[in-house]
Amino acid sequence: MKNNILILLLLFFVIACTDHGDDGKTLKSVALADSVVKERWKIIHTIKDSIRDGDLILRCGNDLTSASFRDFSQQEKLYSHSGIALKYDGIMYVYSNMAGDINPNELMRRDEVDSFLTPANNVAVGVYRYDITNEELRKLKAIINDHYVNELGFDMNFNLATDDKMYCAEMIAKTVESATNNRIIFSKSLINEELKGKYLKKLLERKIVPSAKMADQKEYYGLDNLYLNPHCREVSKIIFGRPGAPVKFPAPENYQH
Repeated sequence: MKNNILILLLLFFVIACTDHGDDGKTLKSVALADSVVKERWKIIHTIKDSIRDGDLILRCGNDLTSASFRDFSQQEKLYSHSGIALKYDGIMYVYSNMAGDINPNELMRRDEVDSFLTPANNVAVGVYRYDITNEELRKLKAIINDHYVNELGFDMNFNLATDDKMYCAEMIAKTVESATNNRIIFSKSLINEELKGKYLKKLLERKIVPSAKMADQKEYYGLDNLYLNPHCREVSKIIFGRPGAPVKFPAPENYQH
């Protein structure tokens, strides 16, 4: 029972950017019939055709970890992971920051769109576009290419004050802000009482926040901060279903730090 609770009490951004539990094992998702997957692929290919350089690509996995991370979007709880689309040698890739078993070296990766949006593992996908100029797009591509070539690492401390490592949403927000010279800026979210009740214990254990009091001031970029922005518009969105809702976790212990 203790191990099961540990798996459920996943650290919030590690949940989103790894799709793995604390025990290193992939959480099982519901298997779909081949006929269902085939029909969903037809829709994914239509969405794929709408993607352009610089687009924000979002997805939601069909497992409990993805459902848990959706909690940290406070305006619209829809997606669990994000990336930026860029074409290279005629192939459209999605660049993103991940950690865990799926990306054990914790370096920025790029995946072909089909792999990133596969309906076998995702229940929602979305394509969003920022109103950036051609020059801003050029800068955005250069920044992401530099991150990829220089093997930008995943920030396990989720520290917005540092740029040598970044987590998924942080990389996108900072890249767009830099490429547009802060013409486009992103709001941040704060850990609220609901999130503290579910995840505070893990945040303290991982030293993401040094104390329960400090959690009240903990800022982060949620995925909804990326696309619910006046400079961003929806291009394509499809919701096949919803992942299983997160369980109600027991109240955290009274940590004194």
